[in-house]
Amino acid sequence: MSPINDNELVLFHYRDGLDDRRLGEIAAALQASESLRIRYTRLCELLDSAGAAEPVPADGFEQRLWAGLDRRMANLQARPAGIRAMARIRDRLDAVFAPRLIWAGGFAMALLIALATGFMVGRNGAQQPVASESSAAPSRMADRILDGYVAGHLRATEGVLLTAANDDGGDLLAGNRDLAQSLVESNRLYAAAAARSGNLRLADFLRQLEPVLLEVANRPASSTVEDRQGLRDYLRNTDLLFQVRATESRIDVASKRSL
Repeated sequence: MSPINDNELVLFHYRDGLDDRRLGEIAAALQASESLRIRYTRLCELLDSAGAAEPVPADGFEQRLWAGLDRRMANLQARPAGIRAMARIRDRLDAVFAPRLIWAGGFAMALLIALATGFMVGRNGAQQPVASESSAAPSRMADRILDGYVAGHLRATEGVLLTAANDDGGDLLAGNRDLAQSLVESNRLYAAAAARSGNLRLADFLRQLEPVLLEVANRPASSTVEDRQGLRDYLRNTDLLFQVRATESRIDVASKRSL
């Protein structure tokens, strides 16, 4: 039997995405292995636990967020669709040079454009309530788009944290620091979008990631081995990487089940 990874344990938990043979193999392995049962129990607790109360955002945060979205929507609507698409590509290439940063920063830009319509529908819906089946469709589509982008963001975050945990010599520090800086901005946007859509558990988890991303992003090039060791010890001795991987898997499963 092939090794059982965390993604398969998540699918086993939801009884989704695995054939009957694999489900039986995992069930038998759980009965036979205490260490696997412990892993599975921790994973189930993480998936089933409710998030803590949402932290109170800074004064004026939502107003600043909406002002930024309004400006972007106004700029997009002022240009033809073809020109808008080319302008977005050109703006991103001009602003970000490293290929890894283009990939990571592109998530935030794409999410702004993809979710803007859903956000505006929700915003206008609060002012003009209409109880109809069709009015919920943009919200559901926005939620699925958000899930897809957040899953990608968490995969990128996991890569950054794994690099920070295993880069003993500091050779990868510069590239990892630049990518982490881009992820900090994306992380704040996704946390705000999740909170706006009512997913407070996800929003809270993303906010918990921000201090660690900031630590990686602000690591000076001249940092000593001792400085880097503190962050490596934290990542190796806590279950943060496990939580990132489990949350990503849960979002992937939920997104597929909603299709």
